[in-house]
Amino acid sequence: MFSPWQLIIFLCVPLFLLSVVPPQEPKVTCRSNAYPKGFYCSWHLTHPTYIPTSFEVDVQYNQRSLDVQKDPVHKNRCHVQFPEVFSNNPYKVNVTAVNALGKASGTLSFEESSIVKPDPPERVTATPILSKPRRLEVSWHSPATWPDIDTFPLKYFLRYRPLIQERWQHVSIALY
Repeated sequence: MFSPWQLIIFLCVPLFLLSVVPPQEPKVTCRSNAYPKGFYCSWHLTHPTYIPTSFEVDVQYNQRSLDVQKDPVHKNRCHVQFPEVFSNNPYKVNVTAVNALGKASGTLSFEESSIVKPDPPERVTATPILSKPRRLEVSWHSPATWPDIDTFPLKYFLRYRPLIQERWQHVSIALY
């Protein structure tokens, strides 16, 4: 039998019950920050399953499966090379979450041009121009992830606002 102290301790220990569930549909997103080399897709479950869950990935293009490289660092990410550039054929990415209680699939279809999004510029600096006290010289470098700046030049959009004003002003800059 329990002593009164053991009974109090036993009753005060919280009881946590985790509800293990089969996976729900994974949310899939894809992006190309290194055009025209390839793109990456990532996915996540909107609700945890509380048991080990694995993922199967299939990428279709022109009715054939493409080679998918799982990311060695990010477990819910893969990399795919573009089989051709400037294509209007859609890609279809299917990610299936599998655990002991079941499986569920999430699908994303897209055209190549809709996922191309370069990383932001790097090493951005703003330096005062000594002879013009109300002006700055802004400089930057193209993102290192963008592989071919000469063939695929980037267009930059510079937005600025003096501290005393509420409205933003902008300049569009294309480097050719």
